[in-house]
Amino acid sequence: MPINPNRKARTRQEILDHAARLFRLRGFEATTIDDVMLAAGLTRGAFYAHFGSKDELFAEVLRTSDGLLRLLRARTGEDPRALGREAARVLNDYLHKDHIGEVSVGCTLAALPGDVGRGPLPARLAYANAVYGLIAELGRGRPRPRQLDANATAAAVLCVGAIGMARASGDRRLGDWLLRCARRAAATLLAAPMATLKPRASRVRPKSKSRRKSAAVRPPIRAVRSRDGRA
Repeated sequence: MPINPNRKARTRQEILDHAARLFRLRGFEATTIDDVMLAAGLTRGAFYAHFGSKDELFAEVLRTSDGLLRLLRARTGEDPRALGREAARVLNDYLHKDHIGEVSVGCTLAALPGDVGRGPLPARLAYANAVYGLIAELGRGRPRPRQLDANATAAAVLCVGAIGMARASGDRRLGDWLLRCARRAAATLLAAPMATLKPRASRVRPKSKSRRKSAAVRPPIRAVRSRDGRA
C-alpha cells in the first residue's frame, strides 16, 4: 500500500520538531536517534525513511526550526515604519527576562552555536544561512544597498549573543541586565539610518626595483682626486 504523501510530510515534521527541542535542551552530541524517535512515538527504522543520518537531521533542524527568524518572517506589509515597529516588538519579547526559558529553548541560533561550531560542515553552512536570513529580516523595509546592513547585523549579534550569555550566566541580575542593554541597543540600531561597512583596503607593498633602476636614481658619486692628479 503506497504511503500517503501528506502523512509522510507530517511525520517528517514531527521528527524535526522533537529533534529541534531535544537538540536545544541536551545538545547535539547528547541526543541520539533513539531519543528523537522515542519522543516522536516512532521506531528507529522509521527514521531512515526521512533522513539519511543524524548529521542530516541536525542540518535540517538548523535550516527550518529557528523561532526568532520565524517570528520576524511572520511580519506583513511593506511600510518601513510598521515593519520596524513590529521588529522592535518581536525583539523586545525575545529579550525579555520572563521569556528567557522558552526563548532559549525555541531559538536555534542562540541555543546551539557551540554544537554547530563542533559539528559537520552542512550544519555550519545551515547555521550561516540562518544568520544571513536573520540579518535580512531585521533589515527588511530599510534601503538595501549591495552591502549588508551593518545596523541590522549588529542588532542580530546583540540579540543572539545576549540570549546565549544570559542563558549561561548563573546570576539572574546579570542576565536581566544583559537582556535590558541588548534590547535598548538593538532598538537604537534599528531606528538609526542605514549603515554599511566597506571592506578594508589591503595594503599593497611597493614593488622592489632592480639594481639598475635604483642605481639610476642615486646621485652620482664624484671622484676625489689627489694633488698629483690621480683619482
